[in-house]
Amino acid sequence: MGFSRGAAWVLATLIILVAALPGSMRLGWWNPSYDTVRAHQATPPSRFEQVGDVRVHLRDEGQGPVILMLHSSMTNLRLWDDWADQLKGSYRVIRFDWPPYGLTIDPTPSQGMPSAVALVERFVDQFKLDRFVIVASSSGATVATLYTARHPEKVRALALSTLPLKAPPPTPVSWFVSAVQWLHLNVVPNYNPEIFYRESLAQLYGRPERLKPETVRWYYETNNVPGGFARVMRYLEANQRTFWKTGAGDEAAAIRVPILLQWGDRDIVLPIDRADEARRMFANAPMQIIHYPDIGHYPMLELPGPTGLDLKAFLDTLPADAPPAGPETAR
Repeated sequence: MGFSRGAAWVLATLIILVAALPGSMRLGWWNPSYDTVRAHQATPPSRFEQVGDVRVHLRDEGQGPVILMLHSSMTNLRLWDDWADQLKGSYRVIRFDWPPYGLTIDPTPSQGMPSAVALVERFVDQFKLDRFVIVASSSGATVATLYTARHPEKVRALALSTLPLKAPPPTPVSWFVSAVQWLHLNVVPNYNPEIFYRESLAQLYGRPERLKPETVRWYYETNNVPGGFARVMRYLEANQRTFWKTGAGDEAAAIRVPILLQWGDRDIVLPIDRADEARRMFANAPMQIIHYPDIGHYPMLELPGPTGLDLKAFLDTLPADAPPAGPETAR
């Protein structure tokens, strides 16, 4: 009888704990604070600048012709760590978190891609950037396409690693990732556990063993900043209501500058047939496409050395343009 009573108490305690777990997640008890994430992820050379109403997290390194880097959805400027290290010896490399992602704080609810483009415009004007190359990934590459079509006088070339020019297809994922996504959407919208990012990122790599624990950690921390998921949801919903109804095909056709397109053939987010589609849609731009047979969605994370060398080779062959400017002369 004593054993049965003890077992009942254990069972009751487990039930209470299981019931309390999602409640504590919904209350934000599991989320790292913004200040904690900032202390971990905004180490030097990071700094913050006010651009209009937006408090922008950025890094500005090196001297020479300007490269502006735009990250993808659910990532931030840490996406470019390895490529930036390879390029800053020859170029001035500027990267920033564009909202709703990373540590940039925008008090205005996102209107989707147009909000991101508007911030790039204000950022370029404030920093007096001119005749630069945009290096961009995935949705950041879409932002780069929209910006370049609006400001052809500003952009010398585009180096894009995968991009959607129309609404991307659903991404096939494992049952575990699907289950956690369902819980996130329906039960705990304010939080995702670190194991979710480890498993979902591994599926975005061509070879999962290349995934580094450090990448998982910054992905987890920056995406779990309090209030971040609500901002992301507003951004995604705005795109579905407006931008993805037409996409960026007209803007792509308007672009004339040289384009490098780096594409992982094992990308499950944007399958390889989208590369050929991009070539057709950028009908008026000279384009070089480099395929990587064993890489997924993130060439700059999965195999930064060789893919970075390919990027630098493209940049180095561009004709000389505006005189180089360093951070001191352009502010």
